Amino acid sequence: VFPDLYVNMVRAGEAAGNLDQVMFRLADFEESSLALRSKVSSALVYPAVMAVVGTVIMGILMVFVVPKITGMFADMGKSLPWNTELLIWLSKFIARWWPLLIVAGIAGAFGFRAWKRTTRGRAIVDKIVLKLWILGPLARRLAISRFAKTLGTMLNAGVPLLRALDIVKHVLNNVVLQKIIEEAHDAIREGESIAAPLKRSGQFPPLVTHMIAVGERSGQLEGMLDNVAVAYEREVETKLGRMTALLEPIMILCMGGVVAFVVFSILMPIMDLNTFVAQ
Repeated sequence: VFPDLYVNMVRAGEAAGNLDQVMFRLADFEESSLALRSKVSSALVYPAVMAVVGTVIMGILMVFVVPKITGMFADMGKSLPWNTELLIWLSKFIARWWPLLIVAGIAGAFGFRAWKRTTRGRAIVDKIVLKLWILGPLARRLAISRFAKTLGTMLNAGVPLLRALDIVKHVLNNVVLQKIIEEAHDAIREGESIAAPLKRSGQFPPLVTHMIAVGERSGQLEGMLDNVAVAYEREVETKLGRMTALLEPIMILCMGGVVAFVVFSILMPIMDLNTFVAQ
């Protein structure tokens, strides 16, 4: 029922005789993690709703409205602008195959979800996510924040470092970063520091690896990890605000571009209607 993170922290607290402090840290950890997840989810709700609403509205226009308007162009026997021809073709295609398109979209979504759950599929998707514009840096910062917060909390509770790394890697939700933590685990077991393999991976920013290295040398690794977690939580919040502010105008421009294409594709033949009739 309870995650390994909580079980191991409680066991360490009982063994060290500081169970009350461990429980307080657990409560603080869960509260901050929940707040961060809530902010991420809230930032993604608006773009998702806009995308769904925009798709539904355009589907209705293409199936019910556009065919009635463009139907009068069919009897003219005159050549139409390429954009009008494209609009008519798209309208006919969507009107004829929209049930199949919906089924195909749903099947594709479930198929992609099933493929993503495979080892190869998840590795490919996670690698691509880290390279995406805007979303890649945000996903990396979010993972680093989780890593630092969770590892610092477990070390403060008295959980051994190697055991803590075995558990922490599962909170990253990214196969690429999980593999790096596994390599760090093996390096530490062979006597190496935790900062060295993280730095070699190239996936952790220099500031993070430097702070971890300083924490190891000074014996204040837990405190440094907490500082990293706080700094990256704030950076994630800032990036989320910027991403949301950037996505809104981009989505409005995209929707406006589609509407403009439909309007101009209809208006251009209408403006030349007198020429068609005169001929």
